[in-house]
Amino acid sequence: MYLTYSEYQDMGGTLEETAFNDLEFEAESIINWYTFNRLVKETEFSAPVKKLMYRLVAICQLKQDALSVGGTTGSASSAGAIASQSNDGFSTSFNVLSAQAGLEASDAEIKRLVNNYLSAEVNSLGHRLLYRGIYPDE
Repeated sequence: MYLTYSEYQDMGGTLEETAFNDLEFEAESIINWYTFNRLVKETEFSAPVKKLMYRLVAICQLKQDALSVGGTTGSASSAGAIASQSNDGFSTSFNVLSAQAGLEASDAEIKRLVNNYLSAEVNSLGHRLLYRGIYPDE
């Protein structure tokens, strides 16, 4: 666990512990994918890793909320918010964002955050977390 629930609360997190645990696991999986599991054996984590986890938990929560609000249509789902509404002739228009577009935007934000927070980070072996190569002692 890269970020404990008490650390999450200290950073301003408001989720219940059970919801946090589910989202923390998802956020940890994202970091593991980008870092080629270079943090899995670590026991202590730097402030950038913890801050990234906090941000990723929030993004995972937003993704989960967006998908639960939108109705599914085939393989795509969408979520809409009322853009304008008139009363006399009863006319309502919606701003619709497809779930696919929202997921693509959140994936781009995740990639940006991972690169910003982890670009200079190393693990206890001195291996850069985002290095795309293979270290001889891995």
